[in-house]
Amino acid sequence: MHFLSSNYVVTAVLPLAQWSSRITVIAVLAVLLHTVYFQDSRENSSRSINERVISNTARNIISGLAIAWSVSTLFFLILKLATIFEGSINDVLTDLGILRTFIVEVRTGQAIFLQVLAGFIIAIWAQLATSHIGLRVLTLFTVISLLPPALTGHAGSSSLHQLAVTSWGLHIAAISLWSAGIASLIYSGFYEPEKIFNRGKKFSNFALLCFIVTIVSGVANSYVRISFFSNLLASTYGKLLIGKIFILLIVMIFGAFYRKRIFSMSPHIQIFHRLLSLELFMMALAIMLGVLLSSTSFPRPV
Repeated sequence: MHFLSSNYVVTAVLPLAQWSSRITVIAVLAVLLHTVYFQDSRENSSRSINERVISNTARNIISGLAIAWSVSTLFFLILKLATIFEGSINDVLTDLGILRTFIVEVRTGQAIFLQVLAGFIIAIWAQLATSHIGLRVLTLFTVISLLPPALTGHAGSSSLHQLAVTSWGLHIAAISLWSAGIASLIYSGFYEPEKIFNRGKKFSNFALLCFIVTIVSGVANSYVRISFFSNLLASTYGKLLIGKIFILLIVMIFGAFYRKRIFSMSPHIQIFHRLLSLELFMMALAIMLGVLLSSTSFPRPV
């Protein structure tokens, strides 16, 4: 098939595949946050956190999304390998020895494959968890599973290794939790819309913390790559970075607007939902810019 044999298609689809992988795991986190952070149904309110019931619907959604994350990440892994060898998807699929070597011996392949395995572990864990304590630990595991790529690529190969790896890991975790929290509010609004404003107030402090960590870690990570302000406008990397910062600042302005106006006014739920959906769309766009940044050469030699 032409799609499988074209290396031009591989190059074009690679960023989209990586973005899809990131978005899917954020969806997993969103449902987990809804279950362990927002949900406080009446039948669970009188029980201790270790005794609260986990609905089968939540289990199945988490497992389904986790499997989707594994599949999308595996597809990204195949595309990544095809890009490295300047080949096509068909080349990778017809020579599984190359794929095995990439997964076993190459750090980038190891990091991506760990995420493939993590997705299946999450899917099984969600079905076996018997308490909210188990899901809280699973949420922590999911956040940790975001981090392996921080050990490779631009961050892991930098001369300022410790700063690069730490800041990149914090950045990925913070922006993912921030996005997942917004998605979780939208998700919970469909099930218990009368509680969305109280949950929004509860999430606002957490969102502020995520914003601070995202910006500080992003600035630190950018310092590793760009030494002078002039490099921001003189390079593709710098322009993408400015675009991402601009979007994140707009999203934070949305959050400030919620805190000062929306929560005090308690407008119609549909209006709040639309604003949250717009905010989530902008976060998805910021994540896409982050994906493009991760595959763009930066001006400062490191």
